[in-house]
Amino acid sequence: MHDRFKACAGRGLLAAGCALMAVASGTAVAEGGTGLRVDTLRLELGGFADHAQADGDAFAHMAVSTAGGSGDWSYALGARLDAWSQFGSADFTRVRADYTENYLRWAGEDARVTVGTQNVMWGRVDEISPIDRMSRADLSRVVLDKLHDRRRAVPAVRAEYFGETFKLDAVWLPVFDEAVMPQRDSVWYPVDVANGRLLGFGTLPGLAGMKVRESDQDGSGGGGLRLTAEGDAFDYGLSVQRVRQSQPYYRVSPGVLTAVHPYDTVVGAELETERMGATWRMELAWRSDVPLTTPSFAYRSDPGLDLVLGTEFFPGDGETRVTLQLAGHRTLTDVSVLDRTEFYMMTGEIEHPFAQGRWRADLRFMLGLGDRDVYLNPRLTYTGIDQHELFVAAHVFSGSAQTLGGYYRDNDSVMLGWQAKF
Repeated sequence: MHDRFKACAGRGLLAAGCALMAVASGTAVAEGGTGLRVDTLRLELGGFADHAQADGDAFAHMAVSTAGGSGDWSYALGARLDAWSQFGSADFTRVRADYTENYLRWAGEDARVTVGTQNVMWGRVDEISPIDRMSRADLSRVVLDKLHDRRRAVPAVRAEYFGETFKLDAVWLPVFDEAVMPQRDSVWYPVDVANGRLLGFGTLPGLAGMKVRESDQDGSGGGGLRLTAEGDAFDYGLSVQRVRQSQPYYRVSPGVLTAVHPYDTVVGAELETERMGATWRMELAWRSDVPLTTPSFAYRSDPGLDLVLGTEFFPGDGETRVTLQLAGHRTLTDVSVLDRTEFYMMTGEIEHPFAQGRWRADLRFMLGLGDRDVYLNPRLTYTGIDQHELFVAAHVFSGSAQTLGGYYRDNDSVMLGWQAKF
């Protein structure tokens, strides 16, 4: 193993990916003897169309795990390794190890209790879920990956009760762990101190040259209770959470931006039904404390409402899958603030397999309604090799200054990639 890492040394921008493949090779040798398996391998290399500070970037990922148990007891152990490289005038290479699911679980006839790091994703809609507040966000590549790949496990104590037609789910996050953020020199970092820009705000006077301080908050991440039930006409759910969202909010103080994670009470309702050959989903959430910043840079919070309506269907009962979502947010404040207090967005994905399933064409998109906000992600994937995918993808951004598409408007890129899932 040490020889493999030594061979990777000095290869510059490809060193991270080379080291990752060496780890994968060593893990595969150990698989038969220890039960350790490689779950996912992924490599991506891309170039930016017209960015002033970066010519391109690379991403490498590997996840390994093992599991077992006896009787009512089971366990899971897992870890992941991620590497990011960016090349151009603002170049860097970053390698980070992280936990995946590592838990001990007791499962009875109609209940189970899980203690340890685990995936907790509440909600039903596909892309923007206002009820999904327990999970830990992976923002290292912002929206380049699908929602499932943008969520990580969290330290949690979880108790689940399964009735005949309902489920009761209680979760406590004893330790708060914040989102995985991009490296500060990354073109995906949400703060641009060189040009005085902040994601969600646009250009702010006085922001240029400010220091950015990461959160030093610790303690509990909060907890919540969720009831989901199956009905004759529809499935539904109700939930209440008192949580700290892992995604940071940047609080402005003289000369410094500080990432904070304030507590927020979220009361949610959800519905799902099948009508007219389609699956329909809805989520509604009331929030007690949406963080805000006034024109004088004073921090405050006010209540807010989020509503998402979604559908999934297969046109003509064919193999093409279409998902669409209409999302809206409104902050209930009566003071002037720098934040966007009301916005509406349509998101979706069109997925079409062809050539007897050996190829797949995808288009993910986010379109702002009102304020111009555009993100397009066309992708062509070859799936003709078992458990492997080869793909080429584009990421296109545009929009007004306060939007995601506007903030990343210089980050249009084309990427080539390979991934394997076992």
